[in-house]
Order: sequence, then C-alpha cells, then structure tokens
Amino acid sequence: MRFPEFTEEWETKKLGEIGEIVTGSTPPTNDESYYGGEYLFVSPADIQTNRYVNKSKTTLTLKGFRKGRKIKKGSSLFVCIGSTIGKVAQAPEDCVTNQQINAIVSLEHNADFVFSLLEFSSKKIKLLSAEQAVPIINKTTFSNIQINIPSLSEQAKIASFLSIIDERIQTQNKIIKELNVLKTTITKRIFSGQLRFKNASGDNYEDWKTKKLGDVTTLINKRNKNNEKLPVYSINNKLGFVPQSEQFEGVDSEDRGYDITLYKIIDKNTFAYNPARINVGSIGYSGNLENIIISSLYVCFKTEEFVNDNFLFQYLKTDFFNKEVLRNVEGGVRDYLFYENFARIKFDLPCVEEQRKIADYLSSIDLKVDIEIQILNKLEEQKKFLLQQMFV
Repeated sequence: MRFPEFTEEWETKKLGEIGEIVTGSTPPTNDESYYGGEYLFVSPADIQTNRYVNKSKTTLTLKGFRKGRKIKKGSSLFVCIGSTIGKVAQAPEDCVTNQQINAIVSLEHNADFVFSLLEFSSKKIKLLSAEQAVPIINKTTFSNIQINIPSLSEQAKIASFLSIIDERIQTQNKIIKELNVLKTTITKRIFSGQLRFKNASGDNYEDWKTKKLGDVTTLINKRNKNNEKLPVYSINNKLGFVPQSEQFEGVDSEDRGYDITLYKIIDKNTFAYNPARINVGSIGYSGNLENIIISSLYVCFKTEEFVNDNFLFQYLKTDFFNKEVLRNVEGGVRDYLFYENFARIKFDLPCVEEQRKIADYLSSIDLKVDIEIQILNKLEEQKKFLLQQMFV
C-alpha cells in the first residue's frame, strides 16, 4: 500500500547507513553527583509500548549528561540486550541511554519514519540475537541490518500518517490509566468507610460488621475421581479463569500426561486462587463456568447466601486485602496463603443491599475499562496492519 503520488522504488540500505549508531553508556552509579538533575536518562524499563518513554524515572545532572553519550531528540531507540530485546521508542528530548540501548541518530532522514521503520523491523531484528544466557545484538550486527527506505518526501508522508495513529493510541492509553486511577481512588474510599451508599430513604445503611473470611466462605474440594475429560483451566492474575491451553501456549495438563483425577471440579459461582500468587492477584471467579477442572494446587471456595460474590471479588482485589495477605502468609522460600490462614482474615461487610450497590458501581467502571481496552486493541491491530502494508 502506497500513497498514489509515489511510484519510485525504495532503496536498500543498512541501518548504519541511514544514521549514526550510538550505544548508550551509564554514568558511574556510585557517584551521586551524576544523578537527580533535569536531564533524561533512559533504560529499557523506561520504554513503554507505542513509541513513548517514561520521563518520570531516573534523571541526570549536567555533569552526568556530559559523562554519557548524548542522544539527539527524535532519535530511534532499540533495546539490544536482555529479556526486553526488541523494544523500540523515540527520544522525546536530548537524553542519555544505558548500554542496553542502541540509538539511530539520523540527520538526513525523517526521524519519525526511521522510528516506524525500526518498529516494523523489530521482530526480524530480535531473531538475530545470539543464543546465549543473555540475548544480545551487538553494534556491528545491528548496523549491518538491511532495510528498504523511500524518498524523503514519501518518508514524511508515511511518518505523518502513522503519527496520527500513535497519538490516538497514546490518548487511549491515557483514558485507560485515568479510569484505573479512578477505580483505585473510589475503591479505597469505599472500603475505608469514607464513601457510603444510601438506601431508598436517603439514609446510610446499617454499620458494616467485622467478619472473618472463614465466616462467609466454605472450602470446596470436589475431585475429578472418575477421570472425566473436562476442560482444563488455570487462573490468570489479569483474566481470572482461562483455558490452560491459552495460558501455556496450546498445551494443557492432559497433553503433559498429568494425573487429572487429582484435579478439582469447578461449578458455577466458585472462587479459586493460587496460594503462592494470591499477593499478585492470582484469583478467579467462575461465574457461569461449570464442569471444568483446575489443578489441585488451587484453593477453591464458595460464599454464603448473605454475601454478594461480586462485592467479595472486588474486596479481594484491593490493597486492604493484600495487606492482610502479607500478614497471614507462611512458608520458607515462597510464601503461601492456604485456606486456614485465608479464613482468619478479618474484613468489614455491609448489608446485602449495600454490597450489591457497591459491586454494581465498581463493576460499571470495570466494564468501561474493558471497553476502552477493546478500542485500544483495535487501534493497535490497525497500526500493525498498516505497518505490514506500508513497508516493503
């Protein structure tokens, strides 16, 4: 796909021919005089998705800035070492990068186009990383990578078009971030008692009652003793219950030859959590899912009839619950929260009607976040398609 006014062939060049390749350097970390100033220092952890750099982390003083290798504003950044190899960004201002990043500083080509070109080529470049304990693409290999590049006028046209999509993606990320901040703020106010819902008469509901989780839940240990070939699920800390084949790249427990007679059968309206990962939100709620099985390592429970499941699920995702988890875990190398300790955790429980109102309100924010994430995914798919069509 090309703009109709351009017909000439793209020229094949090496990355090292379209700009100077600069490998970053880190000023001495044992000298505080290099850090804490007004100049941007970029490491792989600062590189976000879709072009942008987190500018709120490490900064350098003028001394530190002069000590490092200066990268010109607009230069393309490519992580060449480590687990995040292949991440790309664009320098938002003159900056210094660490040695895990190679920059393309180009004076003769459109900087925005060079970034998009590098973004399009990142997966192909990543495959060149040496097979060793720490993946790496050295400067020579990086410089010799061949790419196709059009005239300056076509570069500018492509870059302008893709920048519009990038700006829309950035705006969408901001919308999602602000909604998540709103959810966190409101959740804290609700579960700290600062925000109360009213009854039909406009009055507060009755005071919340302190309960133990063991008072409102019942442990579930129904095993797959008959070796039924039921769908195998796992718990994802973002999505909750997910098919195990999606969690582990198309392979589930049965494919691995595991004994699924020990697995637990999950019915509707059942909670399950990983006792070793509950602190990072590894908990799910089955809802309408039923006749599935999960590993025996998970702790499973149901609630009593005076508990709104959605309300409890919202509570289990709060910092208030996480603090209680840290107080109640046990273990050696790894901490665990088994049901006995989970059941001892105290929390405040409102009446059923207020539980429902709280759950519905917080769920409405969750739904809005999900919709905005879907829009973001569509934008990213659109950009991926355009990159594939516009670069030759």
